[in-house]
Amino acid sequence: MGRATSDDLTRRRIRRHAIAVPIDVIALRSGVPASIPGRTINVSEGGVATMLAGELSLGEPVGVAFRLPMTQEPIQAKAIVRHYSLMQCGLQFLAMPMEQEGALRSWTLMADLAPASSHAVSRAISGASLVTKPNRRIDRFRWALLSVLMAVVVLGAIAWWSWNTGWHELEGGGDAAGNAPALPVDVSSSVMLQRIIHRVDPVYPSEALHEKIQGEVMLEVLIGEDGTVRAVYAVNGPEVLRPAAQDAVKWWRFEPYRVNGRPAPVRTSIAVDFRLDR
Repeated sequence: MGRATSDDLTRRRIRRHAIAVPIDVIALRSGVPASIPGRTINVSEGGVATMLAGELSLGEPVGVAFRLPMTQEPIQAKAIVRHYSLMQCGLQFLAMPMEQEGALRSWTLMADLAPASSHAVSRAISGASLVTKPNRRIDRFRWALLSVLMAVVVLGAIAWWSWNTGWHELEGGGDAAGNAPALPVDVSSSVMLQRIIHRVDPVYPSEALHEKIQGEVMLEVLIGEDGTVRAVYAVNGPEVLRPAAQDAVKWWRFEPYRVNGRPAPVRTSIAVDFRLDR
């Protein structure tokens, strides 16, 4: 997804949809990614408004990850802080994978259709009192619209239940039953490298290019049950290359690692090699 325009008229044309789902905002603190939990207020194709359990600064670049109802994969994007007030902030999307951009667009289109279906049902019901004779075609159309409205209501209830359960898990640090969070499993890098499903190459720092610095940066990586990278720490390697390696790996996505058939968090090491002759 490209950079959103700052023109006021353009922003007004992007419709915002109120929704409350858990969201993770990843900000760099002294070169180390820090995850700030929160929940969304509204979402559009251009950005997301959130309530966060932490502070951000205007213009600060961050990463975001959240899951919308009826989407298979969580939405992950690079964003920038455009508005901030107390615990609420507005984040403008800067970039996200094409498949997730398509999923977000599909979700917003479905959200746009829901109010239209509800309005059409209301018009059909109010107009029915003016009909003096039975009309089977109108009846079939009315029942079809009522079915659509009922489906939207049911899906909305499911989405609310999912958010409510996920928010309690987020606040309690465990699952809905009150169980303690699972401890990460140590897995070799050779195994996890075979489970990569999305990879971002690092950008070679200009300072390192100018000084012809190359080498390998070793990272310790914490991967969540869903395969997203939760934290990245540089263990060794040239200092000037470490931030670029961390910034790339934090956007990687892995196939979830399973223990006894259940997804488990993973701790592993990843080496990022910087070579000038490539």
